[in-house]
Amino acid sequence: MVTAFSEHVLDTLRTGLHTDAHLDGTDPPSLRVTWIDWDSGFRGSRLRVADRIVAINGSPIRRPADLSQLQQAIRELPGGLNEGDVMAATGLADGGELRFTVRRRAYPGDGWTTVDVVGQVRTERVWSAENARRGLGPTGPDALVNDGFDSPWSSWYEQRVFAWSQVLDEGWSRSRRSNRPLLADELAEQPRIDLLVQNYPGPFARAAAADWQAVVTSLSGTPYELTSDALDFRELGEQRTAQITAAGQVAWQRYLADHAAETVPAFPSVDPFRGDRSGLVGNLVVLPEITPRQWLISMGSVFLSATDRTSWYFVPLEDPAVRALYEAANRYRRCVAPDLRESILIAGRVLPDPRMLAADGPSAAGFDVAPAAALMGGSLFVDLEEPEHRFAGERDLKDLQVAELRPAATPRQVIEGLVSALKLGDEDAWKALFADWYLVPGEGPPLYYAFYPYPPANVDEDWIRSRALILGDLEDVRVVWTGEPRLLLRGTDYPGAPDLEEVAVEVDHIGSFDGEHRAFCDTRVHRVWSVQRRNAGPWRVASFQGI
Repeated sequence: MVTAFSEHVLDTLRTGLHTDAHLDGTDPPSLRVTWIDWDSGFRGSRLRVADRIVAINGSPIRRPADLSQLQQAIRELPGGLNEGDVMAATGLADGGELRFTVRRRAYPGDGWTTVDVVGQVRTERVWSAENARRGLGPTGPDALVNDGFDSPWSSWYEQRVFAWSQVLDEGWSRSRRSNRPLLADELAEQPRIDLLVQNYPGPFARAAAADWQAVVTSLSGTPYELTSDALDFRELGEQRTAQITAAGQVAWQRYLADHAAETVPAFPSVDPFRGDRSGLVGNLVVLPEITPRQWLISMGSVFLSATDRTSWYFVPLEDPAVRALYEAANRYRRCVAPDLRESILIAGRVLPDPRMLAADGPSAAGFDVAPAAALMGGSLFVDLEEPEHRFAGERDLKDLQVAELRPAATPRQVIEGLVSALKLGDEDAWKALFADWYLVPGEGPPLYYAFYPYPPANVDEDWIRSRALILGDLEDVRVVWTGEPRLLLRGTDYPGAPDLEEVAVEVDHIGSFDGEHRAFCDTRVHRVWSVQRRNAGPWRVASFQGI
């Protein structure tokens, strides 16, 4: 049975809106709507969470001439603490109408749309029962009752509104939170939503259920239809991997056959200090597979090691040949496939001077080995005595290249080119799309670096990580929105300054979930990108980040 709560009308006028003021440094000045209360007179209007209010009854929102008045201005605008006093002073009463001019993202699409929204201001209302208990709406529920759940309705609803507003207020664009765990959390709330609607039918329950459903829809991700050939680009990586693996294994076996006459068994070995080393030193040994678990650290130095538990061989990690091997492995990860097992077969020449290391447990005594050739991960073969240290098959790799972008390419096309380069493994095209300048905003004029290339170490790491994603969980990346150009720096700001414009670009990352292709977000991906151009030149990516 539904309990009726008595309505009490207070004196305060309110819009029922929660807003975040953007009055300083944005154009045009606006109020971003972060939430609309369930009993707001703007419920059912065209107003949405994340809209930007730019005018009220036709009067544009303005920046205070004196920034010391900024806080006062914020309090007097819709959603501010003093909004009721301002509305009453203009003659508004309960049920009076306010008209907002709103800017809204043309989503999906480009730029912004402008709409007019009309809603009502209302005097604040509270509901209570005969026992003075407060209700959340005219038909409940009682704020302090929990109906068998872990928390009372009042605190539950407060927590849900906070979580819901984070999602609906451009939550996907303004954070990198993972939507799938958040979706699971919301679906776990369905029994409480169902009970609310069933036991307390009324405007509060209907609004809460509608908000919950909107959040679930958002967190589920936009569904996408991928064509049958959408993932064909992954075959290129598989073909390259097979090609290099075959070339590597053939080259390894050929190397062993060509050097069989100078190869001696690695084990059993001789005593490095008291044994006869003449039959071992200078010859080639093939060490058993070495993984990072066989690395030893002694006196700050790292050694790759191989042992039969009675004798040892060591390869210093700082050996130039080992560095050359890992440089080749890095090239492999960039242009073939991002995954390469770090297990190594080494053919090396035994050096004359024995070594003793204080490894975990007893000391290890053995010989240093100068690597001559190596096979990493069963795929990557490098002749370490060959000057260029190319891996087998590297010269024969045929990369598909992305069509060169026209100088007049739009920010949307630049990001789409970045995605194409990633799919096809065209690292040069990927790097060429990033800006070689950098702007650091600040209180005064921004700090501008005329030449600031993407740091090489970072771009390599971001490229490899992005390739691993696009060949793994990430099926596609689609541009869903581009903003309007805004001028960050004027050529007249100071001598040598360029005209520097910026456009924000938002993308959807698409993956497979429960048999469907849907947009997702997590800490591995970047949804928002900055694209800039200098002196009306070509647009370039100014976000130094992986996909």
